[in-house]
Amino acid sequence: MALTIKEEISDDSAVSSEGEKGILKVKKRKNKKKRATSQENHHWWYALAVVTLLAVATRQIGLDQPAGTVWDEVHFGTFANHYINRTFYHDVHPPLGKMMVAGAAWLTGYQATFEFAVGKEYTPDINFVGIRGMMALLGATLVPLTFLVVWEASFSLNASVIASVCVLCDTFIHRLNTLLLLDPPLLVAIVACVYGTIKFHNQRHREWSLAWWSWLMFTGVCLGAVTSIKYVGVFTVLYVGVHTAYQLLCILVDSSRPVWHVFPHTAARVLGLIILPIAVYLSTFVIHFWVLTDWSVNGGGFYPTKFFAAFSNTEYDNATFPEHIHYGANITIQSSRPICGYLESWFDLFPSDYTAPCQQVTTSTIRDDEGLMWIIKKVDLEAGAVIDGGDPKEAPVIVKNGDFIMLTHAETGRSLRSHGHRAPITKRHFQVCGYGDDGAGGPFETWELVIPGEAKGANLTIINQDFMLRHWKMNCYLKGNEMVKLPKEWAFSGAKEVTCSKNPTQPGTLWHINWNNSPKLAKTVHARDRSVSLWEKIYQQHLNMFVGNAVLTPPDDMERQSRPWMWPILWQMQTMASYMVNNATKEEVYAIGMTNPLVTYLNLACLMGLLGLAFLHSYRGRRWKGHSDLGEESRADVLSSSWWLVLCWAFHYLPFFFMSRVLYYHHYCPSYIFSCMITGMFISWACETVSSWSSETRRQAILLGLLTAVVALLFTSYAIFFPLATYLTGTVFEASPRINPYLDYFYVGQMWPEFGYRKAEFMSVTTTKVELWKEDILDNPHLNATLYYSTPLNTSAGMPALNPVRASNYTLWTSTESSLVDVPYLSTKDGDGIKSLESMLRGKILLDGETEAISEANVGSTTMSEAEAGVKKGDGEG
Repeated sequence: MALTIKEEISDDSAVSSEGEKGILKVKKRKNKKKRATSQENHHWWYALAVVTLLAVATRQIGLDQPAGTVWDEVHFGTFANHYINRTFYHDVHPPLGKMMVAGAAWLTGYQATFEFAVGKEYTPDINFVGIRGMMALLGATLVPLTFLVVWEASFSLNASVIASVCVLCDTFIHRLNTLLLLDPPLLVAIVACVYGTIKFHNQRHREWSLAWWSWLMFTGVCLGAVTSIKYVGVFTVLYVGVHTAYQLLCILVDSSRPVWHVFPHTAARVLGLIILPIAVYLSTFVIHFWVLTDWSVNGGGFYPTKFFAAFSNTEYDNATFPEHIHYGANITIQSSRPICGYLESWFDLFPSDYTAPCQQVTTSTIRDDEGLMWIIKKVDLEAGAVIDGGDPKEAPVIVKNGDFIMLTHAETGRSLRSHGHRAPITKRHFQVCGYGDDGAGGPFETWELVIPGEAKGANLTIINQDFMLRHWKMNCYLKGNEMVKLPKEWAFSGAKEVTCSKNPTQPGTLWHINWNNSPKLAKTVHARDRSVSLWEKIYQQHLNMFVGNAVLTPPDDMERQSRPWMWPILWQMQTMASYMVNNATKEEVYAIGMTNPLVTYLNLACLMGLLGLAFLHSYRGRRWKGHSDLGEESRADVLSSSWWLVLCWAFHYLPFFFMSRVLYYHHYCPSYIFSCMITGMFISWACETVSSWSSETRRQAILLGLLTAVVALLFTSYAIFFPLATYLTGTVFEASPRINPYLDYFYVGQMWPEFGYRKAEFMSVTTTKVELWKEDILDNPHLNATLYYSTPLNTSAGMPALNPVRASNYTLWTSTESSLVDVPYLSTKDGDGIKSLESMLRGKILLDGETEAISEANVGSTTMSEAEAGVKKGDGEG
């Protein structure tokens, strides 16, 4: 394929004399390729048929092992259950690939009765071999697609055969394409998209013909499919966009046609490569929501209430609520930020190693009614009182925008609080916790209700109205943080941090009422009436997918995670599954994710060789300009043919260096396939170049011998490493598993650390964690679940003085030296926003820029903890 702008100009164009010479040269090269094509035509179909049959046959081997879930089969098998049962689920990927896995399972007669779990063996009711077989059949098409891409790019049968054999003989491509994963449809869609792009480009001499339109639309459908399976498909979109811009540039600079020709070509590409892919992409979500009509258990926390209220089988099916909330009502509050979940609390304290050891307040995506319920109370600043609304005889007082409120946790009786202590993880924010016994509170438990866009005094409504909570004392905003999961050692699994941030525009500061129990008001609103439409569902799911992708964190088994620099050199393999088959001998069946070492290093060498060839060709062309040599034309051909494939490799590989999310070796597979194509082209050129050094009579024989040797070497490596493509049997850490002796010759870095003779090396590589939780924290007599301040109240301009707020339980205390010992998170440096330890021991605190003396009193059993001794400035510095 010609790949310079000069070569894009039509053969019959009238250009300058210099341009005509260039075109004659291009025509000569094209005619040579056409003659070669006609001579090899009868071999072309044989070669394509053979590699296709070999791919189909080899991919059907060993599908029954391991006979249990392998790696992400757990996730995508579970998603197949959801589609068959028509229950909604949350995932970070678009739906098309998962619907294809579900369709394959449904075709085998599977009834969604198997619970996919890590390390669980398949039961007789699931024909997992049949499902894997269908995925393998789809994945096998990668081999003929590779053949076709290289053919369209180079018109070289030798390069097409070698490239397709490289893909055929790769062990990791084989393994991935025989499992219930997204990789088979994703890789096929990516390669098919590139094939359609090159094929359409090669139809440029048949503009506006049926074939021209057909390949344009084929490319558009493939683009839509790629982005509908995984968002890494955006790299393919980038490649097609660059290629399309290049095509339009060629038309624009072609002096043989009017400039206005670029406009209809642009319009055609907008239709085929933008509008059509978007239509395909959106149609997958329409089908997705058409199939999934019921809600799954505990799924609501990922999405706002108005989203999951639109589904059946939820707590909102027959639920009606008062539209507004009165004080004294029991409510649940949910973050409007995806992935955050519900505002919750429990009796456990924050460890003093992190922050003040008061009662934990977090968010969770799991609905636990005991931990989620809050009682809303009104703080009357003018009267200096808290109106709890608990008297059933009193008229209801409606919650309004601009009200000052207090939220008391129904289960524990402690109120939502923020103060000058730093948050446990996000130190630039203030801590939020539960405080005070039996609903007691004061200025640090007082929040202003702010409804963005509404007038002051407007009633707060349920489900679909967002609000913010501004802390009255600290002038910060309650914030849920989907990015910060609290340590498992002291927070419940999945609990996320809640803080108080000075920046109201940060994500996570918007909340809404998830459930409303206001018994004094009539129930007038059906929750389903406040649910979202189809297009709002699609929008909400996209928001959750993007946030979900951003919050993916590395797993505990760090040997599966890898970084992009490791992939091309096989620095780290990927353990996918292992199952004990003989308890007496400890023999196991296990699956390994590792590419064929020979193909891997051959790809790396050919990529480097191509870059060196490009430098050599450019240098020679400039150093000896006008002095052509016998290899100049062949070098130009291989470089021009490989250029776009190198770009494909780069577009699908380099962006991963800029990603902070967890990555695995399988993310390299798209680039790996393109590197196999480059290998095919480079080796074909190298063999042809070497054979050209001999006489005319021996040239073909030498070329055939070299190509046969390369193909034989690839098949030999495939046979040697075939257990990597299917499964291995043996004992983990045995002295010499049957695969190990061959891997010794290819060992680089940590490629094979946990098997065989390197047992000691593997066992010595351990993950250490800093255990910040101390067992004796609760034994410290100076720590107590209820912590009290004695503080001067807010007397700034515009704020009425409360002295003190009624219904508060402020207890005065005298700090002692023993209560301030070994508090690890407190700074004792002057000038850092906190008074020195010596000042604190004299009973002084710093608040709102003023130093006030603390009244002395004996508080007995409610002694102030050492953590609460350091009250920070109102602006949070310290």
